[in-house]
Amino acid sequence: MTPTERILSALADRNCDPKRNGKGWSARCPAHEDRRPSLSVSEGDDGRALVRCHAGCTVDAICEAVGLRVADLMTDYPSTVSTSTKPRQPRKKGQFRRQDGGTPTGKTYPTAQDAVAALDKILAKDKGRRVAQWTYHNANGDPIAVVCRYDLPTPEGEKQGKTFRPVARRGDRWVIGGMRGPRSLYCLPDLAGADRVYITEGEKAADAARAIRLTATTSAHGSQSPDKTDWSPLAGKECVILPDHDEPGAKYADAVAAILAKLTPAPVVKVVHLSDLPDHGDMADWLEARTDADAGELRRQVEALAHETEAIQPDRPAARIERFQPFPTDALPEPIRGFVVAGAKAIGCDASYLALPMLSALAAAIGNTRRIQLKRGWSAPAIIWTAIVGESGTSKTPAFKLVIQPFRDRQRKALEAHAEAMKDYEADLAHYDKALSAWKRDKKTEEPPPTKPDPPYAARYLVQDTTVEALAQLLLSNPRGVLLAHDELAGWIGSFDRYAGGKGGADAAHWLSMHNGESIVVDRKTGNPPTIYVPQASVSVTGGIQPAILHRALGIEHRESGLAARLLLTCPPRKPKRWTEAHIDPDAQDELARLVDRLYDLQLAVDDKGDPCPVVLGLTRDAKAAWKEYYNHHAEEQTDLTGELSAAWSKLEEYAARLALVIHCVRWAADDANLDTPDAVDAASMKAGIELAQWFKAETRRVYALLSESDDDREQRRLIEWIERKGGAVTAREVQQGHRQYCTAQDAEAALGELAKAGCGQWHDAPPGPKGGRPSSVFRLSTATTSTQPARKRDSEGFVNVDSVDAPETQSDDDWGEL
Repeated sequence: MTPTERILSALADRNCDPKRNGKGWSARCPAHEDRRPSLSVSEGDDGRALVRCHAGCTVDAICEAVGLRVADLMTDYPSTVSTSTKPRQPRKKGQFRRQDGGTPTGKTYPTAQDAVAALDKILAKDKGRRVAQWTYHNANGDPIAVVCRYDLPTPEGEKQGKTFRPVARRGDRWVIGGMRGPRSLYCLPDLAGADRVYITEGEKAADAARAIRLTATTSAHGSQSPDKTDWSPLAGKECVILPDHDEPGAKYADAVAAILAKLTPAPVVKVVHLSDLPDHGDMADWLEARTDADAGELRRQVEALAHETEAIQPDRPAARIERFQPFPTDALPEPIRGFVVAGAKAIGCDASYLALPMLSALAAAIGNTRRIQLKRGWSAPAIIWTAIVGESGTSKTPAFKLVIQPFRDRQRKALEAHAEAMKDYEADLAHYDKALSAWKRDKKTEEPPPTKPDPPYAARYLVQDTTVEALAQLLLSNPRGVLLAHDELAGWIGSFDRYAGGKGGADAAHWLSMHNGESIVVDRKTGNPPTIYVPQASVSVTGGIQPAILHRALGIEHRESGLAARLLLTCPPRKPKRWTEAHIDPDAQDELARLVDRLYDLQLAVDDKGDPCPVVLGLTRDAKAAWKEYYNHHAEEQTDLTGELSAAWSKLEEYAARLALVIHCVRWAADDANLDTPDAVDAASMKAGIELAQWFKAETRRVYALLSESDDDREQRRLIEWIERKGGAVTAREVQQGHRQYCTAQDAEAALGELAKAGCGQWHDAPPGPKGGRPSSVFRLSTATTSTQPARKRDSEGFVNVDSVDAPETQSDDDWGEL
């Protein structure tokens, strides 16, 4: 029985109803309550059974639900698990070494089997015998490489030699050679849904771990090149490294741990040394020495070791997290700038809490009516997704509501007008029904039947909680686009996975298309029409979310899909609330409402076929020069980034142009006398968009670092921010009295000492006071303070004379919330 036949038989035994579907099979997934066939089964080029649940269940869970091992899906497990406990020998002269490039034959092959067969012939010249092979897949489960092991003859009396040779896919063909970088991890599709992943040195050891139902992986092409592999799928997970029992194994573990420490969010990394391993032994040797124990007991032993092992603490103190930079309100045109500044003062929040929702809302008002053309074939829409991140009580909601109010007023008026239009429509419909009945009764009439009145449609500007199917129906009637405004964005992100049958994945894909203003097609099982086609789906998004919820909501699936990278973020340090008589001038609110109305006056153009289309705005010469300079500099930055930051940078590239488009249209609506021309984005608008994008880059880097903090990192950062608010210099006694984290002055002194070791500051002796006594030691931060408070005056004992300090009207920072 082949692996594919084995899994299909097991699914049929459990009433999962496997059926032929194209080149593969579909079935209900046994690992979750599945009403629809969300499980796909196909046969890989190497004969392996490829299994994928579109609702997100792991291969381990699927196999466990049908009583199989993951190894049962493979064709070569016996040869890959069985191994010798003999020590590994150094390579002899003339012996093959592991290599990425393979044999430079220059030939391509239609399938992996053909490429491996050609490799067999090449190695046969040296009497090499293929004894095992391992297939690598991309995130979609498609095979992309096969690594083969060959045993080679050696001089008489010497131990058996071996070599590893790869074949890899190039487009729709295969070559003898290694994967192009960055390489995929082994068993990549199984890693997405796992909380803990075991990392071995080599595929044989990884298969051994998988044989006892552990989620395991390794990097391709040996212990010398882990840095050529893309490890980002392990971000935020618990990673347990199982090193080989030799010096190369220890070096491999150290190298992998260093790579994992740089991921964002940082994974929890542990190195577990298996007991009683022979020299050069690995996970496969450990299993082979325990053939009398069942797989479940062996798995529990390894998991117990992982649970008991302490995580590696990376040397990444909180001082490395960048300080928050004030939002560049000067980049906003009037009257938006004045409204944001006044609103922030009235509410007592950071200006970014108003600026980000404002940018998304204004982009939605422009919608599909305008696009900015950067060059032939590249135009960008006015679609902006923003999220304001902060704990409860940080005034996210008041700021959000203040910005969205004119849009809600516009929506309310539109719905009221629709309600009146529906009354007229119902009256017209009654007249139509009466006239139609009379026409039918008159058998001799030659008059045509009466015309049925068309129902009015409701103009929609705002949506909150809606499915993609309902949203597509709204967009058909509102080709300009809409704004999704949700003061709790967790509800929007959660909606991707809320609906049964694995539909969440499809919803997420539709949202990725909507971010680019592309077409979407939604198939419905009920309703008329059965298929909804939206040629240009434009939806801007804005709302608030708490940091811990953001970290959980943007799981590995949404980070890998690029959804997280599309969100522009702000997470300013928390500020204590203080009463203020400041308020928003009603004239400023009216001016904002008039600006919004003017933006909604922008109309779509009509193409040659009579279909609505956006007006495409080019760049003036100076704007194009500014864009080219930004683009080149941004590209240089991105070359040094990996993982989530690299993904975010890829979206921030175009965001500069999108923001420039919004700035341009706002300046037009506000009758800016300095606007070069309404028909092209000028240099002033482009430079403003670039300035905003630069701020978002710094804030994205900072927020990603905050979300990946350890408990110790967070404690250090919060202490630094507290010291900054106190003027940058404190005594241990002040910390103990003002920072409740520390119960005694000794605890506070120890915490300040850790900051000193991390290079965040230094101890200084204060001079003795006029009455003598032992001078107090003062800790001073070595970084410039970001606090807006004046430096405090200290008396001769190093303590603060509170009578000499004027209380500021507001404070700039406070402790950032728990994650």
